Amino acid sequence: MDKEHVDKEHNDSGDRASVLRAWADIATRHANEVMRRPADDPARRAALWQSVQHLAAIARLLPADDPLRDDAIASVGILVSVWLDSRGPGRQNDAVRSAREYALYHLRWADRTRPLTDPLAVQARKALLWLLIPEHYARAMRASRQGPTSSARQEPPPRAADPRPLTVSRPDELAEAMDVLRRLAEAPEDPQRLRLLGSVVSEIKLTVSQAVAPHEENTTEPTGTAPPEDADDPLADAVQGVLAWALEDIPRFTGLLVWLSSTVYEVRISTGKADEEVAALGLDRPVFAPLRELLAKLRSGEGDPRALADGARRSADVARCALRELPADVPERARMAKLHAALLLQANFFVPGTMDFDEVDEAVSEPDPEPAGGFGRPGQVTLEQWLTSLIDAVRVQQTGDLAHLERGAARLREMIDGLSGEGDKATTARQAVVGALAGRLDAAATLGGSFQAADAALTMARDLRAAYRDNGAPPSTSMVNAVIFASYQELALARRNDDPTVLPHLVEELTALYTTLPPDQENRFAIAAILADAHREQVNRTQDPAELRAAARYFRDVVETDQRQMAALLAPYFPALRADAMIELLMIDPSREAADRAVAEVHRILEGPQPTPHQELRLRSHLGRVLLHTARHLDDPVLLDQSITELSRVRELIGQGHGLPHTADALTQLSEAYWLRRERHRPTAVEDVNASLATRGEALIRLALDVLLQLGSEHGLAVARTGSAQALWLAYWNTVCFRPADAVHALELGRALVLRAAAASRGIPELLEARGHPDLARQWRAEVAADRPPTDTAAPLLGRATERQIPGTLRRRALDALGAGSGADARKLLGLADLAGLKAGLTTTGTDALVYLVLGLQPGQNGFALILRPDTGDAPPTVLKLPLLTPGSPPLERYLDVTARRSQATAAATADATAADATVEPSGQAALDREWEAALRELCDWAWPAAMGPVLAAVGPLNRPPRIVLVPCGALGAVAWHAARTPYGRAGRAHRYACEEAVLSYAPSGAEFLRAGARDRLPIAAGQVLVADPELSLLWAEIETEALRAACYPDGLCYGEFPTAVSDAPGTPEDILAVLPGGSAPAAAVLHISCHALVGPYPTRSALWLATPPDGPQDAGRLTVARILDGTATGAPDAAGPLVVLSACETDLSTRNHDEALTLSTALIARGAADVIGSRWAVRDASTAVMMAVFHDFVTAHALAPVDALRAAQLWMLDPHREPPPTLHDDLRGEAARIDLDQVHFWAAFTHQGNPAAQGTE
Repeated sequence: MDKEHVDKEHNDSGDRASVLRAWADIATRHANEVMRRPADDPARRAALWQSVQHLAAIARLLPADDPLRDDAIASVGILVSVWLDSRGPGRQNDAVRSAREYALYHLRWADRTRPLTDPLAVQARKALLWLLIPEHYARAMRASRQGPTSSARQEPPPRAADPRPLTVSRPDELAEAMDVLRRLAEAPEDPQRLRLLGSVVSEIKLTVSQAVAPHEENTTEPTGTAPPEDADDPLADAVQGVLAWALEDIPRFTGLLVWLSSTVYEVRISTGKADEEVAALGLDRPVFAPLRELLAKLRSGEGDPRALADGARRSADVARCALRELPADVPERARMAKLHAALLLQANFFVPGTMDFDEVDEAVSEPDPEPAGGFGRPGQVTLEQWLTSLIDAVRVQQTGDLAHLERGAARLREMIDGLSGEGDKATTARQAVVGALAGRLDAAATLGGSFQAADAALTMARDLRAAYRDNGAPPSTSMVNAVIFASYQELALARRNDDPTVLPHLVEELTALYTTLPPDQENRFAIAAILADAHREQVNRTQDPAELRAAARYFRDVVETDQRQMAALLAPYFPALRADAMIELLMIDPSREAADRAVAEVHRILEGPQPTPHQELRLRSHLGRVLLHTARHLDDPVLLDQSITELSRVRELIGQGHGLPHTADALTQLSEAYWLRRERHRPTAVEDVNASLATRGEALIRLALDVLLQLGSEHGLAVARTGSAQALWLAYWNTVCFRPADAVHALELGRALVLRAAAASRGIPELLEARGHPDLARQWRAEVAADRPPTDTAAPLLGRATERQIPGTLRRRALDALGAGSGADARKLLGLADLAGLKAGLTTTGTDALVYLVLGLQPGQNGFALILRPDTGDAPPTVLKLPLLTPGSPPLERYLDVTARRSQATAAATADATAADATVEPSGQAALDREWEAALRELCDWAWPAAMGPVLAAVGPLNRPPRIVLVPCGALGAVAWHAARTPYGRAGRAHRYACEEAVLSYAPSGAEFLRAGARDRLPIAAGQVLVADPELSLLWAEIETEALRAACYPDGLCYGEFPTAVSDAPGTPEDILAVLPGGSAPAAAVLHISCHALVGPYPTRSALWLATPPDGPQDAGRLTVARILDGTATGAPDAAGPLVVLSACETDLSTRNHDEALTLSTALIARGAADVIGSRWAVRDASTAVMMAVFHDFVTAHALAPVDALRAAQLWMLDPHREPPPTLHDDLRGEAARIDLDQVHFWAAFTHQGNPAAQGTE
């Protein structure tokens, strides 16, 4: 062959290859487009086959060594498998068998020749696996390819789905499938799908072992598949005979349905008795023998659970086949759908977590048109209602689907609406349905995290318990259930509120009931579990050894309970409860042997089927926490490592979006475990430090999200109260580890969580809309727009099905839609402040420093200040060590103690004064006041060297008083830092105060400082409202208000009661809320309130005592922190806001949960005020009236910003040569001349919160 001929052939070959490659590129794009079409597209199957033909031709034409040929071969196999998948379930014909073999050839080629991590090879192996395994496994694989959905948080494990599989897998093919699975497991894959593959592995192992069983001579179908139609299956024949009853013997068929639906609530019985029950249903003929045997075993619970579940599923599959053959409008369709669903439920109770709810036919909820097919009279619960309710309950437990939970709850409300009649049966039915609805509320509280849902469940539980008590009958199973459920809710509430008064009564009631019930009572174990928890809670409070022994005794009772004594409905959940009891026994009596037993039991449970998607998280969290305790107790490094392993898995689950609300403690425990291991100076010490600090930060994010789930600030506070300690720990150790920027982030994470949730709540609708969820955004706006969150009682929840949704589920669904499970999204959602933003805020407001004051963690440990300055670029915060800021400092402890006692006495005195004579002073009040004044002076002397002196020196000398915003942490929030003093006074005075050296403002956190600093001030001319004491019990309040109107605000409105002036409004809480931002009236530029105010036992209950509306209860006149916050304005956060002056006692004080900084002042800032002046302690009327008159004079006559006007008024009080303003009211001039106004308790009570900028109002 000459050279010219060879060159021509080479060129032709190159052109041919180029054409083939172009053709392959077009064919591949077309194939990808076809596979993206909807599955129900009628043209999709034909287009798929066309793509197969194109790519197959390309593979034949390409040279054997062309890499593109390997891609084409793999693609052909994948496309054919998709074509087979698109056919749906059904029998094979010759064409289908040929196509399957064709696909197997191409996919096996790809599996053998391509790398493990090659994406196309991974797809090919998945397709190969689908062809090798039985259809019901393949359906789970197809579901996994679709990914998680919002309506199902857990993909169901493989299960029998169709009695006619696409393939009948031989043992050799199943063995090949195992090899393919192993190769898939080595490729990069998401963890959720790997767990699904693991389930497939375990099921295939079981199938292979049964397929080669000697006594079956390797001729049976693999487990989970139905035999071909022509095979001999006595069980299928028996089920077919029963299905004939649906048309021929409706009463007998209905009797079987009722038996299947009702026995799940009953205790197991012997197989003999169960056989008698089944025979009485009409299954006594020989043809029914296999079904009779199966149902008897299902009733008794005797036998291998997997085999029993498989028998029930096979029976259900027969019913499903018959169901598919029926027209939609025949009456027997609803009957067969009920049988199918009832059998699936039976299978699920033996192998929990395996029910595919998409299989349940909608006809299950349809009533039977034939009277003989009905159950219950009109106005009572019907069979389809009760069966549907049972399916709903199992579905919610198994999937955690909140949307379905709401739909199921609506169905229960409809059932309650439809119940009528009197008598015992009607009452029993109504109580049963109400109990089911209460259970849904409890599930909503668990899944959605809302304490409001928990409160609603408790209200209904109390009503049910009271109803059963009222009838005076001996304890029935229903009565015991009601007591158990109510007691569980009561214990949860006691824990949440830290209320020790509930536990003794609860223990007394449950102990009496426990001793009354026989040992084999089906729910006695649940009472033992609650009693054990209650005694354990008592131990935490009292350290009483007798309580500890009682707790151990009841936990052992739970462990020793025979599972056969309980109803089938409860059996799937008992193993986890038993494991919890074993873990608690380890907590009570730590030992290595008990730890090994608990670990083995938990892992045994987790290796089996799970009734709920969150059981792994709960068990591992509990086990890890107790293993940490045991490791500490025994000084056992192996148990410590085991604790870290268990809790690390919990961290993974949370990170993957499989967490539950209120699980932040598990992350905190993991952080502690890492820190404990670090203290042992192991080689991993540096890694453990980093892991501990990172995990503690994650815990704080989860906690902040849990606060955001709450509908009201009081519930938010109940969640948030643990956050401050974690934030302080994290901030302290980050500072010690030379990470001051991370320390600031930690403080921002854990402080003012309730205030931040109120602010974040306003911005969530916009985020939802941006993510494509306009309906959720609309619902969220409607929820937060209400002035007071709706109270959940039994009444509305028992109302029409069209009423509002279960409380709290909206927030969980919204946060899930926003991706709150990931750290980055959560930070954005929560609006956390970063250093750059904080420094920019300092620049914008003209503030010289933002200072965090932090106590040491333990007595003797140094505290510190973290100082942020503007215009410092990327420089970290300055760390200032403060040795005197240590826990247990005597001046601080004495002040906190006497302040608490004085507040209680003031509250009692105020109640007496408003009820009777304002001049009455309680016995001992004067002595207590003197003690408190001495403690205050000592505190001010301590505060200068402890913090303010060093801080002022660190901020540095300026040509003006520096402008500083303080964020005092922990108990330091109760200190009046502006009154810190040094004994080196000026102009002959004994002391010099911090407020003389600087302009000081306070903020709950850096984020709250930024929000307030971005808010403009309304011009004073926009209007003023002056509120006087509506009780006329404060003599100087009326004088103060009239003086302000005469001197500063002649056009201002007067609310409240006045001896002479005419009031413009009564001054009710509604009147005040109306003139705040977001209210129904135009916002006032100045709102001055002079009335009683008291700090509450919880910060959210601190209140202004205003006018009571006509015919309203006495507390209707209390404007609480919760009421202000829960009606937070929904407008722009940086909109102009008013100046609010609270000329009342303790309006900027919290007696507990100081880091939440929840006071009337901070609540009003969150409501939209630009500036709030509040007080740290109970103030005297006359001196306060003088100072308020001077303050407003500086605001109006001198146009000072409120923060500067407050400082000017305080310096005026300190000046021995003070001159009263010319406009000062005559009654106040005499008070202004007093020589003792410079006493710290007269002038230092008032603080500024809000915008620290110096710009004055106009």
